[in-house]
Amino acid sequence: MQRQKKQFLVMVILLVIGIFAYLGVRFYNGKQEEKKAAEEEQSKTLVTDFKSDDITSFSYQYEGELLEFVKEDGTWYYKGDRSIAMDQDQISSLLDSVAKLNAETKVSDYETLADYGLDKPKNMIVLTAQASATTLLLGNKNEMLSQYYVKTEAEPDVYLISISLADVFGKSVSDLTKAEENTEKVRETEDSRE
Repeated sequence: MQRQKKQFLVMVILLVIGIFAYLGVRFYNGKQEEKKAAEEEQSKTLVTDFKSDDITSFSYQYEGELLEFVKEDGTWYYKGDRSIAMDQDQISSLLDSVAKLNAETKVSDYETLADYGLDKPKNMIVLTAQASATTLLLGNKNEMLSQYYVKTEAEPDVYLISISLADVFGKSVSDLTKAEENTEKVRETEDSRE
């Protein structure tokens, strides 16, 4: 009987040690994953670094026409006709795509911007936050990597990003309106410019 109690006690002690070892390994692995995630976050190259709520105006080209939008009292308006009710969620989605723009690769050593389609950009997106403006130049697609060249006007570096901002910002005013009732008003505004 005494021997069975000792064996049982040894088994309980081994079980407790095993549980603590398992919890220790899980804790250590969790900390390592957090550390790795933090290092990856620090190593990311940001092309833009805004809070989308801080952006007060933006513009881009659509079919050869400059579209400008401004925010007043927390509401976005089309600068060409403020009576058009804009879809605030769609505009927020547009701005979220460029507010913190991560680059997959940074190219600092190059001969000419023409190699990336940035000498004659496909589009220019101008973002204004408080007193500063950032202009993004959109270049060609790298077919091999399925990524897109982009550059800020103020910086010399060229970046590869994973999303096509030309597609994201390929929206007319009528694409960004809130309701059906605006469609006729937008068409009248667009027709009057032609």
